[in-house]
Amino acid sequence: MGRRKYFAAVLAAGMVSAMALGTSFTAYAADGWTKTNDQWTYIYNGQVHTGWLQTSEGWYYMDLADGHMTTGFKQIDGKWYFFRPNGLMDTGWINPEYGKWYYLLSDGTMVTGWLKITQNNTSDYYFMRGDGSMATGWREMDGAWYFFQDNGKCVVNSWAQIKGDWYLFGTDGKMMTGWAKVDSDYYYLNTDGRRLTGWLTDSNGNKYYMDPSDGKMAAGWKQIDGSWYYFDGSNGHMMTGWIVVDGKYYYLNPTDNGKMIAGTTANINGTDYTFDASGACQNANGVSAQTPGTASSGSVSGENGGPGVSSSGVSSGGPGSTGSSTSTGSSSPSGSSSSDTLQAGRTDGPG
Repeated sequence: MGRRKYFAAVLAAGMVSAMALGTSFTAYAADGWTKTNDQWTYIYNGQVHTGWLQTSEGWYYMDLADGHMTTGFKQIDGKWYFFRPNGLMDTGWINPEYGKWYYLLSDGTMVTGWLKITQNNTSDYYFMRGDGSMATGWREMDGAWYFFQDNGKCVVNSWAQIKGDWYLFGTDGKMMTGWAKVDSDYYYLNTDGRRLTGWLTDSNGNKYYMDPSDGKMAAGWKQIDGSWYYFDGSNGHMMTGWIVVDGKYYYLNPTDNGKMIAGTTANINGTDYTFDASGACQNANGVSAQTPGTASSGSVSGENGGPGVSSSGVSSGGPGSTGSSTSTGSSSPSGSSSSDTLQAGRTDGPG
């Protein structure tokens, strides 16, 4: 009877030991991902993990309060991040909402303000609003107008046709106004930025003609509506009176809006002069005539001084040069984004 009690006691002790050992194995096996009520948690050393979690797949964030895996946008320590539906932290361009794009640096932080992306030695500039979404269309910031294409790229150092009108943007991305020199040609941009064509008159009464097809300022001979005019090559002014070109004398009638006289005899200041079909005067001996200037050469984009006026050009710092986002982050999601804060402004376009 005593031996039976002894064996029963030994058996009971063995069962308890086995149960204890089984419990320890169960706790160890539970480490890793677990799903309860459609919420994922991560168990480490038998405890629910909270905060940042790095695995071989990438970074996750487990809610500090309950350890649930984060998805979607999440603000952590004042910075915004985005986590995919599977919980992985995202980087680069994302489009979680229809029509809205966001950019996340390599450390996962969402960019606001200016964003510069350089690939193959070419830099593109974007502006990310205060909520992180990519701006498109017109935007006024710090007293200057910028235009962002449908793909978000800021128009820089280039012409852009917008709703049928042409605009010119400098090397800093700012919309230009007034006189602008591109290569060796002059253009005139209205106060609202639109490139003007046709006849223009400045405050001093000088007349210019901007080609209707491309907006270039006329220099030298120009036929307009069947009549010939001459524009000084050095400043674009329409000339009147006697001029001498290549040794030939022409008369640009000031009483007829500067039109060249041709194929007729005209009385000028009491003297009859004969002009052939090309407009060259056949008896201009002793006439005092102007010699037009010649166009200057150059390749600087965006000189604002106007024809014949020295100019220092425009800023070449590039859009957002005081605060563009170029940080590449760090080895863990703890870096910071160096981007400008959103400046309040209009978005409807100049004028």
